[in-house]
Amino acid sequence: MINTCPFCKSVSSSEILYRGVGGDNKEINVECTSHNSQDIEQWKPTLYKCKLCKLVFSESIGVDFAEKYIDVIDQSYLDQIEFKKKTFELFFRKIKKFLNKDHKILEIGAYYGILGNLINPHVKEYHGLELSTHAANYAKKNFNLNMITEKPEEYLEKNNKYDLIIMTDVIEHLDNPFKVLSLIEKNLNEGGQLILSTFNFDSMFSKIMGKKYPWIIPMHKYYFTNTTIKNCLNKSNLELFDIQNDVRLISVEYLFQKFNVIFSPFKFISRVLLKFKFIKNLTIKINLYDLKIYFCKKR
Repeated sequence: MINTCPFCKSVSSSEILYRGVGGDNKEINVECTSHNSQDIEQWKPTLYKCKLCKLVFSESIGVDFAEKYIDVIDQSYLDQIEFKKKTFELFFRKIKKFLNKDHKILEIGAYYGILGNLINPHVKEYHGLELSTHAANYAKKNFNLNMITEKPEEYLEKNNKYDLIIMTDVIEHLDNPFKVLSLIEKNLNEGGQLILSTFNFDSMFSKIMGKKYPWIIPMHKYYFTNTTIKNCLNKSNLELFDIQNDVRLISVEYLFQKFNVIFSPFKFISRVLLKFKFIKNLTIKINLYDLKIYFCKKR
């Protein structure tokens, strides 16, 4: 039992929201597409909720995944890379107005460089921060991006100034997102902005799915709502000024993989359907109103 809330530091305020299932002696897979390589339907971490600040967090806080991220080779992500490009093109359209040819940009968690490749031609200087050596090397080789393989806290401690910092689907992985947000604020120039994306744990889809919500996985340590993310930003002197839906474009194959995790009986149907290549490669737009993009600025 975790007694102290990692955000508000209140003691004995945490209660179990969902009790974990089947995680004993299992290796944590930190690939972005880890649902492809392990049965996470039977492996859910225990989640706690602070009764005071309402933050939801995992039993995995305090467990250092850094070494695991360094060694990640995410072949499933690369197999889906054309669909990842389509999704990031949608994301890029929403952030393009914040880019400027005079701007210096940092992307924390740049992974294989798909978003960085879209951003790079529109800014003065792009830096991608990524722990996975394989992903960083891929981004360098294929997109000629300036990649840095350091932990976010260590790099941000150096106080390199940026006009815009971007984190897509990263904050939920961090062991101390509150420290990282404070460091981000210090690394932003006056008038600088932060754009981050994560899932809204207070969304209708999350409530309907309950403990079967697909984003409850061992590698996710924090489960923010619009309110708790705003509280964390405020504490770091960052002002939230807009929230937009993060729409995804995915293949039918990837969608079926998700269904297989949530609904085991679907596995037989998906195996039959995926034998047809034209079905496998169809693109589907997904918007369940739970994935959000948060636009923030330095106060």
